[in-house]
Amino acid sequence: MMNSFAFSNVWKVAVPAVLLSLNAAAQIEGMEISGFRVPEYDEQGQMTSQLFGDHAIMGADNKVKIEGVRLEFYNDGEVLLHAESPYCFYDRQAGMAHSDAPVHAEMDGVVLDGKGFELKAGERTVHVLDDCRVEISDVMQQADIHPSDDDAALSNSVTVITSKELFLNYEGRSARFVDMVHVDDSQLEMDSQSLEIRFGENSEIDWIEALTDVRILHEGREAYADKAVYDVKTDEFVLEGNPRLSDGDNMLMGDRIRFWRASERMVCEPEAKLVIYPDQKINTELFEKK
Repeated sequence: MMNSFAFSNVWKVAVPAVLLSLNAAAQIEGMEISGFRVPEYDEQGQMTSQLFGDHAIMGADNKVKIEGVRLEFYNDGEVLLHAESPYCFYDRQAGMAHSDAPVHAEMDGVVLDGKGFELKAGERTVHVLDDCRVEISDVMQQADIHPSDDDAALSNSVTVITSKELFLNYEGRSARFVDMVHVDDSQLEMDSQSLEIRFGENSEIDWIEALTDVRILHEGREAYADKAVYDVKTDEFVLEGNPRLSDGDNMLMGDRIRFWRASERMVCEPEAKLVIYPDQKINTELFEKK
């Protein structure tokens, strides 16, 4: 997700400026422009992005339709991210772009697909409207959780996050997946109604929170809670809101369950309750690194 934020942060700078640059030519309704590109530069004169369009039509009410939309974002002269969509509509007066067409973006380690988007330049937000899918490579490395040599293959794993909607807030440095959220990677699966990821100054993952109907599945063992929070810096998970861990019929319950994946340590507090059936034992290695 670190790279997902970098993607949204670039949109903040490039997209509004690129589209606003069309204003000078957008005074005559019906005017058309074909095969254009619009570069964007930083204060040092370095090119930060380019918007390419196959065709633009100036419409009424400050609307511009751009077809064959392609965007490239740069870092030190290298392409950082490439995004494309068949078309979008830009409202020059409102400073907002929207589309119901598919959107696809790629950068190092991250692939994003969705259907429809809204960009609000003033609020510095991007809303992907439907059918969101984000693939992230090497999440353990991004979260500074490193597998052993025996598990080196996991370092090449891909985490897939799907949801109905995705909200990117580059001012607040956050990404929020909403409705039917599902996370699938090599270590576990997780379902929830929302998932929020916050980022640090260098776009690294700081904090992850899943809310409402949280379910975590790992090798047949399950965890449930109303809220699950993961602090990347401390490698600590906290389950709250009727949290419980189940291993077959056995169950561990408490007001709060805390665990650390790297150290395989677990704390259940207060008023912990452990239910163990005869000839069985609960497996406390639910979240250990495999």
